[in-house]
Amino acid sequence: MPRAIQLTLIVPAILLFVFLFAMFPVVLQADRRLHWGEGFSSVRDYFAGIGNGHSFRYLAGKTELSFWEQIGANFGTTFFYVSIGAVIGTLIGMMLGIYFGVSRRQGLKRFVELTGVLPDFVVVIVLQFLIVYVYARTDWLVFEVASLTRDDPAIALPLISAIIIPANYMLRNVAMHMGHTLSEDYISYAKARGLGKSYIVFFHALPNVLPYMRADLHKFMGIMFGNLFIFEYLYNISGLTMMVFNNAFAHEGYQYSLVVNGIVALLVLYVIVYALQRLLLFGMEKVFAR
Repeated sequence: MPRAIQLTLIVPAILLFVFLFAMFPVVLQADRRLHWGEGFSSVRDYFAGIGNGHSFRYLAGKTELSFWEQIGANFGTTFFYVSIGAVIGTLIGMMLGIYFGVSRRQGLKRFVELTGVLPDFVVVIVLQFLIVYVYARTDWLVFEVASLTRDDPAIALPLISAIIIPANYMLRNVAMHMGHTLSEDYISYAKARGLGKSYIVFFHALPNVLPYMRADLHKFMGIMFGNLFIFEYLYNISGLTMMVFNNAFAHEGYQYSLVVNGIVALLVLYVIVYALQRLLLFGMEKVFAR
């Protein structure tokens, strides 16, 4: 099937899923009955409110706000952390993965494998604990452990976390595939020809590892976006997921339109960051192509 036709079918299917997923809190209520009628009414009201703009207004507490006026800053904040974390994390993870794939230090490899199983929120909490511990011991505040306000955000520590999390995943994958690739026959042939170790690693092995990385991009992105709310919550970052989760339930009830708009914005962010990652890997494939 041509790619254009696939996209034509995939986009409506994704949007349909978003509308159905967002109405679950309406359908599933405390009385243990399925309120499908109310759920589909929410969908109908959303489309009816597009024309008059009602679907793009929401309540933050008791204050009515415009989604279009608020989304820019929240989207930009999340994009900043996710995009930089994805790109720099990929580069660092790739380089360290190559090193561990070539290295014979088994103890170091086991340590990396152990840290790789730690959930993302544990990584964040450990980093915050270390900063607090250093401050308690020395009165030296290395980094802010969380944002106090939007005007005084914590940048360095959240950015370090945003880099460590994808770097850890990329490191383990690259190391695994690099180890397998270096055991192939054509690598032995390249060694027999007297080619240098660095040349073999970067211009023979790495070009055959990068397609695996490209194939795993959606899994890589899923790990980053799956823990985005926890990341923003622990650092008190006024990002996209905080905007949606903090205001999904107002004093007047569930805000279906806000959830739909927020999920669509997350999907747009996903596409942008995914394109950046594909562009990065494409550039690396061109640089290290033989």
